[in-house]
Amino acid sequence: MGFLPQALREAGIAAGRIRTVAFTHTHLDHIHGLVLPNGEDAFPRLSRLLVPRAELGLFRDVARLERFHERAEPFEPGQFLGADIEALAAPGHEAGHTCFRVTSAGETILIWGDTIHVPSLQFDRPELTWEFDTDQERARASRMHLMAFAADNGYCVAGAHLDSPGVGRLSRKEKGFRFEPL
Repeated sequence: MGFLPQALREAGIAAGRIRTVAFTHTHLDHIHGLVLPNGEDAFPRLSRLLVPRAELGLFRDVARLERFHERAEPFEPGQFLGADIEALAAPGHEAGHTCFRVTSAGETILIWGDTIHVPSLQFDRPELTWEFDTDQERARASRMHLMAFAADNGYCVAGAHLDSPGVGRLSRKEKGFRFEPL
C-alpha cells in the first residue's frame, strides 16, 4: 500500500538490483507497486514480469500499467520460476491467486499473497472469508489447505497482510492455527 520502497530500503535491498517480479495475483494493491508515487518505475532494471496466466487479461486491462503490458509473461501453477521457486495454486481470492514455495539452505517459505487478510481473526478462524475474495468457497479451501500445509511441514509463511514483520511460522491450535512472527 505504498510502502514497498521503504520496506526494501529497511531490508537493505536496492530496487535497482531487482530484475524479476512475480505477482501472486493482480489486485491493484499489489500490481501498482510497479510504479512509484512520482510515476517512475519502481524497478528500473525490471526484465521479467510474471503474472498468473488466469489473470493476464486483468493485468493488461489496467491502463496505468500499459508500459508493462508487453513485458508480462504468464505462468502456471506447478511451474518453477527459478531453480528453488515453485508456483502453487491458491485460487479463490482471485482466479489465479498463487502462492510461491521458495526453498533455500534446507528451509522453505510460502509467500502466500492474500491468503490471510485479517490476522487477528483468520488464524483462529480460518474458515472466515473476506469481501474481496472473488470466490469465497475456493478462498476458504485454499486458506485451509495452505495453513495446514505450512504448519504440518514447518514452513515459514509470508503474506501481504500479515502483521509486522510479515513473516512467521504456523502451528495447529484447536480448530485454527497460531502464528509465531519471526
